[in-house]
Amino acid sequence: MKTEYDVIVVGAGSAGCAVAYRVARESNLEVLLLEAGSADKNMMMHVPMGFAFLLKPHKNNWSYQTELEPYLNNRVIDLPRGKVLGGCSSINGMVYIRGQKEDFDRWAAEGNKGWAYADVLPYFMRSQHNEAGADAYQGTGGPLWVSEIVDEFPIHQAFIDAAVQAGHSFNAQVNGATQAGVSWFPRTIKKGKRYSSAQAFLGAGRALSNLTVLTHAQVTQVQIEQGVAVAVQAEVKGQSILFSARQEIVLSGGAINTPQLLELSGVGQQARLRALGIQVHKDLPGVGENLQDHWNSYIKQKTQGVKTYYSEGRGLALLRNIARYLLGKKGFLGDSAATIGVFYKALPQASSPDAQIHFAPAASEYDAQGNLRPIDAITISACQLRPSSRGSVHINSVAADAKPSIRLNYLATELDQQVAVAAFKKARKILLQPALQGMLQAELAPGADVQTGEQILEYIKSTGEPVHHLAGTCKMGSDAMAVVDECLRVRGIQRLRIADASIMPSLVSGNTHAACVMIAEKCADFILRSSLIELVSPTRPFGR
Repeated sequence: MKTEYDVIVVGAGSAGCAVAYRVARESNLEVLLLEAGSADKNMMMHVPMGFAFLLKPHKNNWSYQTELEPYLNNRVIDLPRGKVLGGCSSINGMVYIRGQKEDFDRWAAEGNKGWAYADVLPYFMRSQHNEAGADAYQGTGGPLWVSEIVDEFPIHQAFIDAAVQAGHSFNAQVNGATQAGVSWFPRTIKKGKRYSSAQAFLGAGRALSNLTVLTHAQVTQVQIEQGVAVAVQAEVKGQSILFSARQEIVLSGGAINTPQLLELSGVGQQARLRALGIQVHKDLPGVGENLQDHWNSYIKQKTQGVKTYYSEGRGLALLRNIARYLLGKKGFLGDSAATIGVFYKALPQASSPDAQIHFAPAASEYDAQGNLRPIDAITISACQLRPSSRGSVHINSVAADAKPSIRLNYLATELDQQVAVAAFKKARKILLQPALQGMLQAELAPGADVQTGEQILEYIKSTGEPVHHLAGTCKMGSDAMAVVDECLRVRGIQRLRIADASIMPSLVSGNTHAACVMIAEKCADFILRSSLIELVSPTRPFGR
């Protein structure tokens, strides 16, 4: 087995697939992409509605859990993470949302030059093939397919009309000039099939002789010599192998696995590492800190006389839909987890939308086996977009396969609690509008008896769920808690970069997959600019 490469990328998730592909495509560098999980052969990963079966523990899910969450009545929260080519993009809800202009301008204002919205927009566009065509905000010709909803459910338009009646404007392009309003969700679905980073970037990279992808390869340590990252140690199907990097190593394991690997490699909080007997190569107190996620509350309302996923997923209707999907990749089996979004101000003093709704003509509950079981209802979920609560993730063992200690501290701050309640109330208001009357019956959850702010907050604490947008644990910046600089280089360690959601100083306002791909595209350019190599096409990496 070849063990020496120019660039080694650890983790084949949303970002890892993209950075490996881009570096290999635009140069003659030999690139190795290492993934701890398997190839994406699970059929449920390719049928979009199969996501409901992918959130429970299985071989392609790291199946992390938090410690007792003190502000959620000491609940333990499941944190599914993709352990497969494509990472979380192979098990997520397939919603393509970039975030707000203000998110990236804020990153830049904090000292991260080159990360303002005007700087990152070309990278969003370069990676994308927008099915509806190109314009000032959307790109075509990139590997990542972004498609629009094919609407077959009358309740969709009724919900949009109800949102407008509740005061939300209709937004025809949520990834355009503004995010605010009610919109159809763009999706990473191509012709009825999930289009993960693995399908998009590794699919496009199959013809690249300088890109090697190795599955079942869990990296256990980055080897650092005199402050330089030179190799990674990996367990490959039971065999320990050292892969050396002539140029750079990129960590793309995500907000949990990347700080875990840094700590195992001697980069992190000095006292914590020494207590575990780990040689410290760089004292970086921010490693594993600043952990963030979005927290969902749910409203489930029973329907009457309208088509929903429930009615289409039973009996003869289900057989018909299976046939439609198998023969033409049509029907609701090819839909994303949510179809319509609303971005709005939960608190009037917010400078831009601070809450997001995911809507789907479906509802579910967990069965005894941990699967999501459909019920006869629709669902509105609402989350705060920019939580102020912060958690952490840290190793508690030198064993690479030991799960780290994770705590999010969801709803720890008064601001987060206020936004959660206000966002819930405004979401509920949409369901009371005339456009939906005649289609809805009783509110199943939380029910009409939950009305006061205290009751709503208690309901959110006891029944809410994470949106699985973990970020921030190796944040970019120049302050004492920063882990990477504006070029994504790990501070104090040469030839080591990070490209994944962990570098976000603060969460983007929305779903994270698109932003992770953008981060990867920028990281690839940093590598190509700094490499003493001849580019295959010098104009391609730095433009469209």
